[in-house]
Amino acid sequence: MKSFKGILFIIIIMCSSALLWYFATPNETISVINKLSHMIAGLAITGFFLVFLLSTRMKFIERWFHGLEHVYVTHKYLAILSLGLVILHGQLQDMVPDWDEVRETHLTELAKDFGELAQNGFIALILIALFAKFLKYEHWRIIHRLLLIPYAFGLYHAYFSSRYDLLQPTPLGIFTASTATIGFMSALYMLTMYQDMRFKHTGKITGIRKIASSAVELELTLDKKLPYRNGQFIFLKIFQEGLEKASHPFSISGGDEQKIFITIKALGDFTKKVNALIQLNTSVAIEGPYGHLNFEAGNQQQLWVAGGVGITPFLSYLKSTPSNQDIELFYTYRGQDDAIHKDFLHDFAKNNPHFKVNFIDTTQMDRLSFEHYMVPADTSIFMCGPKKMVKRFAKQFKTHNRDADLNVEAFKFR
Repeated sequence: MKSFKGILFIIIIMCSSALLWYFATPNETISVINKLSHMIAGLAITGFFLVFLLSTRMKFIERWFHGLEHVYVTHKYLAILSLGLVILHGQLQDMVPDWDEVRETHLTELAKDFGELAQNGFIALILIALFAKFLKYEHWRIIHRLLLIPYAFGLYHAYFSSRYDLLQPTPLGIFTASTATIGFMSALYMLTMYQDMRFKHTGKITGIRKIASSAVELELTLDKKLPYRNGQFIFLKIFQEGLEKASHPFSISGGDEQKIFITIKALGDFTKKVNALIQLNTSVAIEGPYGHLNFEAGNQQQLWVAGGVGITPFLSYLKSTPSNQDIELFYTYRGQDDAIHKDFLHDFAKNNPHFKVNFIDTTQMDRLSFEHYMVPADTSIFMCGPKKMVKRFAKQFKTHNRDADLNVEAFKFR
């Protein structure tokens, strides 16, 4: 199940920008190439406004895109598109006829310099961000915040080098001012206020349980209840010396709102340090919950697919009020160290006739595939795991089950 509200919103905003620039009247006659260059620049500014707005993790945005993973994918491609438009604008400006060149003043010279700084800044920061797998999460997050600087330069360039008077209350002027203000404030909010305003739920680590050689389950006792739905995840900050202070996403694997459980698998630098160093009574802060896996809203017949630590959102549902839904789970993992909560799943299946589990250890068995799997009618499919796995299985399911009720949560958030 997907929501197209988010994509429709972006299309409306970008089309509105293009139409406003197309029908706007410049201060004086300009060439067609210059008019096109201005329109491209306007679309770039609008694109970056949307990039910063999507980065705020506002709940209505998550609902419109039906999940933060879809927001982040859109955010990424919007940034690439906007950067391409910035570069195209620069190329078109070099083609503007001599008679159409703007008359140089101190403000326009400065605006031209700022335009070049904005373009170079966007190129450098976005290219670095695209190679996120080579960066620590904290460094990647800082680079994203620095995009505010070239954005500010770009806005100055747009206002003081444009052949359109953007300071007048025309439809184009109002649209540009509104989007520029929201974009700038969104970036400023993420840079200065997000950490203090959004992490309202605080508490301590009151339990630590080693569930595998490379996985640990934490019990978090909060100062006030955190309402959540089974299958959702949170962003967690751990305030302990030696651990990165940036927030990281983790699925809720159980709890009662006042006390919640999360499972952390040693997959990267941060999670490896948590597994090795985490201590009792460490202070934590939480933002969320997020996520759109809604098992209660699914059909009576359900098919679950989990990969590695992707089992955690399913555990939350199984540990809650017993359900009489008919569920078959395919749990794929690489080696016994990757199979977390396996004993719980085995015991649950043994004591619940409505639940069946299939364990697939890819070090001992063939890789799981649904290439020729026919999903029974009126079956809801829920998947959680690494992005590549989820994408591969989704394609396989859709091949023979075009109308399948498919609900997914993927890991990748940068």
